[in-house]
Amino acid sequence: MKHDMSIILAVAMLLGACAVPIATVPDAKEQVRLSARMVNLSSAVDSYFSDLAEAPIDSDIAILQNATRNDPQLLAQEFNAYVLKVQFQNPYAVLLLCSKDGKRAIMEDAGCSASLDRQVTDAVPCEFTLHVRQNCQVEGAGPQ
Repeated sequence: MKHDMSIILAVAMLLGACAVPIATVPDAKEQVRLSARMVNLSSAVDSYFSDLAEAPIDSDIAILQNATRNDPQLLAQEFNAYVLKVQFQNPYAVLLLCSKDGKRAIMEDAGCSASLDRQVTDAVPCEFTLHVRQNCQVEGAGPQ
C-alpha cells in the first residue's frame, strides 16, 4: 500500500511538472528591463521607417535587423523569449511584444513617442491596438 502510494505520488508530480505552462508573462523586474529596451528598439525602427515611402514587405525579423544594423545591441537577447511584431503606420513604427506562443500581448510601443505607450496587464490577444496619427499623436496608449 505504501509502495503504491509512492508510485501514485511520483506519477502525479511528474504529470504536474509537465502541465506547468512555460512562463509567458515577464515578472515585474523583467517588465521594467523590457520596457526600456522596447522604447529604444521601437525608436530605431521608427527612424528606419522615416526613410520609406511605403510599407516594407520584409518579415518582422528582417525589418528589426535592418533597423538595428548600426546598433545590433538594440535587438537585445531578452527579446528572444518572446515574439516581436512590427507594424508600419506611415511613417511611424509600432512594435508589439507578445508571449513566445504569439497568443498574449505583453507591451506595445510607438517608436515616435518618448516612453512606453502600452503595458498590458490583462490576458489579451497579441494584436496591435495603438494608432499613430499626425505629429505622433498615439491613440490607445495607457496612462503615462
